[in-house]
Amino acid sequence: MGEPRTLVLYARDEHSRTGLRAAATRRGLTVVEPGPTPAEVAAAAAPGSAFRAPGGLLAQALDRGVPLRLSGPTPEWFAGLGPAVTGRAWHRVGPAGARGMLTTGPVFVKLADAKSRLVPARRYPGVAEFDAVMAAAGNLPVELLATRDWLDIDSEYPVFTRGREVLTASAYRVQDEPWGPLLHTHRASFHVEAAAHVADLLGGLSGDAVPPAAVLDVARLADGRLVVLEANQAWGSGLYGCDPDAVLGAVLAANDPGVAERWRWRPDPAAVPPL
Repeated sequence: MGEPRTLVLYARDEHSRTGLRAAATRRGLTVVEPGPTPAEVAAAAAPGSAFRAPGGLLAQALDRGVPLRLSGPTPEWFAGLGPAVTGRAWHRVGPAGARGMLTTGPVFVKLADAKSRLVPARRYPGVAEFDAVMAAAGNLPVELLATRDWLDIDSEYPVFTRGREVLTASAYRVQDEPWGPLLHTHRASFHVEAAAHVADLLGGLSGDAVPPAAVLDVARLADGRLVVLEANQAWGSGLYGCDPDAVLGAVLAANDPGVAERWRWRPDPAAVPPL
């Protein structure tokens, strides 16, 4: 398949929006920037367009019939990496499964794919607190990832990949300092090591076990270990100081309709879109 001619771009933060717009222009793509509604995304879509927008917005656009065929890491793939890679044992569960785990102690629970303020990724101390959150979200039958383990995280790094290739990495949080344009220069930033860690990980996987594109969030723990904290979609992730031209390469790879079916993004129809 040839490269798309148009990038439909919606990003909430100016850093990601301006960076990706400039990268797409340098690549010769026409950039169309819709507003934050699925109707506006649908109106902006043209045959063969590539899309970069938050998952909740694209899930609603897909429901309206926008011809999206996006790909990336799946919850099954991430959980299947195992505790040696992720630092903790993850379980794919529904709300009932999470409640069962919570009867015996605190559990960290997150939506398996989407991100929503209504269902925050957090450590729940018990069933009552979890049920209160789920009730406020409408008791939807969402898919969840849950773990009993808790990590002592020193710093975090987004690493964009295309197949086995590591394209770019930066620092998201270092110790108690949140992201800023110069965070990668922090004396305690290990973004170079995080990129090398991901390259080693992907290089050790079998040929059909590597997503076409991904953003692997790597955490450096207080004891110095590097673990894959979570796997996100390249087409919905912010730059956070990563090279925009490299990020665009991952976005376009994730928009390739010829990617194997196992990597196709299928949003949970019951998932709560981000607000």
